[in-house]
Amino acid sequence: MNQRNLAPMASACLLVLVLLVSSASAGDISIPSPALYSQLETFHGHVCAGSIFGARLGLAAKEALKAAGGTGKVVATYYDLSCPVDGIQVAAGTTYGNKALTVNDRDEHRLILTAEGNKRSVEVRLTKKAEELGLKSRDLGKKIKSLPAGSQERLKLEREVEEIYGWLKTAPTAEVVSVVMIDGTKSR
Repeated sequence: MNQRNLAPMASACLLVLVLLVSSASAGDISIPSPALYSQLETFHGHVCAGSIFGARLGLAAKEALKAAGGTGKVVATYYDLSCPVDGIQVAAGTTYGNKALTVNDRDEHRLILTAEGNKRSVEVRLTKKAEELGLKSRDLGKKIKSLPAGSQERLKLEREVEEIYGWLKTAPTAEVVSVVMIDGTKSR
């Protein structure tokens, strides 16, 4: 193939890459399976909004990065030292043990996942609705602990928390997280 024939091919490859990246929106990403949530509960020790957040963030980032053609080892940076870290480890496969997870404790539910092979990155954040539901479940959990076991009020609040967890686990991805591709040449 001569040099003149390579230019149109390179343009076509770039167009395909742009289409792949633009199609990697949160709406195209699958919802974690019940088996993943079961594994997460075992790993984390209990069910909470935070660990569910981490699973949703981690899976969304992993799938978006794959759709964008990310290659090589995947590394993660999360910006809050809390329960979502365990969900990220389980869903994205980036762990402290494999030196693929860094936590910068800045009280932000923000995950950046980068493919080391070609430096493609995605940033995933919780939606406002998901964050609000997480805070609500935390507040309800505090109230639950103050009520007698088996009381009607406690049972009502426990059901409400379970409904929140159910929504966080099964809502369409775009309602729980937002996914943004990051230019591989920028350092974050």
